[in-house]
Amino acid sequence: MQHFNIIQALCRSALANPTDAIVHQIKRLKEALEKDGQTKEVNSLNGILNSSQANLEMAPSKIQKSFVLSAGETLTRKTVLPVDKETSTALVEVFFDDDLPAEPPIFSHEIQIAIEAIINEWVKFEQLIQLQAIPASSCLIYGSPGTGKTHLAKWIAKQIGLPVVLARLEGLMSSFLGTTSRNIGNLFAFANRYNCVLLLDEFDAIAKLRNDPQEVGEVKRVVNTLLQSLDSRHERGFTIGVTNHETLLDPAIWRRFDIQMQVPKPSTDVLLHLITKLAAPLNFSETELKFLAWSLEDSSGADAKMLVQWLKRVQVINPDSELVPVMRQFVLLNAGRISGERRDAMVRGDETLIQALLADKTFGFKQKDIAPLLNMAPSSISKLLSRTKEN
Repeated sequence: MQHFNIIQALCRSALANPTDAIVHQIKRLKEALEKDGQTKEVNSLNGILNSSQANLEMAPSKIQKSFVLSAGETLTRKTVLPVDKETSTALVEVFFDDDLPAEPPIFSHEIQIAIEAIINEWVKFEQLIQLQAIPASSCLIYGSPGTGKTHLAKWIAKQIGLPVVLARLEGLMSSFLGTTSRNIGNLFAFANRYNCVLLLDEFDAIAKLRNDPQEVGEVKRVVNTLLQSLDSRHERGFTIGVTNHETLLDPAIWRRFDIQMQVPKPSTDVLLHLITKLAAPLNFSETELKFLAWSLEDSSGADAKMLVQWLKRVQVINPDSELVPVMRQFVLLNAGRISGERRDAMVRGDETLIQALLADKTFGFKQKDIAPLLNMAPSSISKLLSRTKEN
């Protein structure tokens, strides 16, 4: 039957809030198709009606049911994805359970507790509904680049048990007038149709301050479209926004998110834990691990991953290399990843490095700890420091 896919979509939309009149008309359509021998179409309408009835039976009285219990369709790897009409570029990527992180990101204990609270709201969904306490349906995750925000968003989705529809908002923007707003509308229509977690990455690409005098009217209209789309999805699915530049977000955008979580750069303890885990199967002594964590002070988790990858490559290419010279080379080739203070201490020579390590209060380095790092005897370090004081 020509255009039956449009008829299906109209029936699903109507049955999202069904009335007796709507159900009656869909049954009339089914009977008419049955008389014409349209068996495939009849079976499809039966499925839509049965699904609607099942969800009505599960719905709590007078309470908007969650997307977990909604009549949304199931995403599969064969689902046709929405595209930009001008360029035919896909607007989203879909990540299924096997594509999502197998392990949680490494954060401080406080952040881990906050994450568990989000997930537990859905684990305890039915109990919360009985108290008319609907779980949060949106979360804004913000912080410095490389702190694991997107990883965290995907992990939350995996725990909820839904696939991720990921849209990088930079990719929705078009030079054609009106196309960006249309892309946003198509994106949300797709996400609202299926049971999924909608992940809006690079969120600041569009969600800028509407009163910015440098922005043209089109951008303001785009932001308004985004606001309306977020409102339309409020109780239809879980939405996560991710941004590195939270100060660029319109205040109205912030109010659309039930949860607003800041992911900080890793603390010393987290950084040490992260390096230890990433370094396997390489073996480092406790002092060497502390030295690596000290070197990455104020760096991100992504920087730690980059460092460990570098160390593994060096281990393969030059197994006999020593750690401090390797780190000095890393610092020179990755100046933007290392703080200026640490960089200067590393490249100015052994005396400066020793003094910087001994002055550090966090790790509490002693001369006996530093000696093996520099392949020196503790007495040699004492003599070197004495000469430095004399000069």
